[in-house]
Amino acid sequence: SGDRARVATGAVGAGTGAVVGGLRGGVGTASTVLESGVTVGALVVVNAVGSAVDPTTGVPYGHYFEAGRPVFPDASVHEAALRRLAGARGAAAPPPMNTTLAVVATDAALTRAQAQKVAGTAHDGIARAVRPVHLMNDGDTVFALATGARELPEGPGPLALNEILAAGADLVTRAIVRAVLAAPGGLRGPGGDFPSYRELYGPDSGAYSR
Repeated sequence: SGDRARVATGAVGAGTGAVVGGLRGGVGTASTVLESGVTVGALVVVNAVGSAVDPTTGVPYGHYFEAGRPVFPDASVHEAALRRLAGARGAAAPPPMNTTLAVVATDAALTRAQAQKVAGTAHDGIARAVRPVHLMNDGDTVFALATGARELPEGPGPLALNEILAAGADLVTRAIVRAVLAAPGGLRGPGGDFPSYRELYGPDSGAYSR
């Protein structure tokens, strides 16, 4: 898959108390090496008011950006999960201000303006994985980093940046899914009782068929 990240994921570090739509959130990563040889990676801390799971299928929204076809949960399991999640949301304290943080990094040589464009486009990755997104309760922020070790791929003018822009957004989406799938057991405290995705759908949830 081209993934190189070796960072602890799930409810660790800044993601320890993260919640997304009533589910336990956390830290997720994803990376790839483009055909040009440029490496792009993303690290996300998922903490949002909106949901990361499609209520009609039980599959995380961003799962469709991974390789293979998602294995859909059994209907009875999904119905039970929806009931428990609704109960968790209803019993929780009013949602505080939330912030989904993301970093998109590349070894390409980018100007300040190009890095700003990468950060801006990467917000699309959040929008694919969390719905609704960018609400008044959310302070979603994306940072872009570039080491400058590789020149941009050859291309006419600014179009050389396009593959990095596309990859950055896709990787943010994938990192959010991985954060949700990596979250262990539920988060229980004064703010509410928030189950994890695997707690609702089983330890093997998030699998793919080929």
